[in-house]
Amino acid sequence: MKKEVFSYLFIVLGSVLYALATVVFIFPHSLLLGGTSGISVILNEYISFSPGMILVIINFSLLVAAFVVLGKDMAIKTFVGSTLTTLFVGAFEKVFENSTILISHIYISAIIGAAVIAIASGIMFYVNSSSGGTDIIALIVKKYSNINIGKALLLTDFLIVIVGGLLSGYVILISSFIGLLIKTFGIDFVIAIINKKKAIK
Repeated sequence: MKKEVFSYLFIVLGSVLYALATVVFIFPHSLLLGGTSGISVILNEYISFSPGMILVIINFSLLVAAFVVLGKDMAIKTFVGSTLTTLFVGAFEKVFENSTILISHIYISAIIGAAVIAIASGIMFYVNSSSGGTDIIALIVKKYSNINIGKALLLTDFLIVIVGGLLSGYVILISSFIGLLIKTFGIDFVIAIINKKKAIK
């Protein structure tokens, strides 16, 4: 019971950090770090649905896949993480809607935002949860292979960032790709640190 409580506290903490980094560092510069939001932006160029509707359809489909492939416990935690992240993003958008951009330099913003998201994702992945989206694909890849979570995410998000970046311009492409590398390798680093501290205890 105590372990489950700590797991959900970790999910809340990860969701808050993920949402805060997204609103403060990623959204202001329209950066693409992969994920279903990147897919929705790309698909919106070719189909009539709005990016929001595409996002809902993709995320719902992936959550169904999580229940089928990953099992009930991990799927529920992923649902909680995804829902909380979405709610916190909405809340932080309201809080910061009239604020100036915290970091005007797009590359620095990409680096800091990606680093914070790596910490947030690492925390959630450690307790078998995620922020949803392509994180679910990474969890599925991890379940059936020896590939680390970060590298699995790099495989799933690489094409999204490249295509989205090409549609948005080279500055977005380069800064987003830098952010993607920091996020994906950072996640494995965070999980390794947590596991190391756990082993010491």
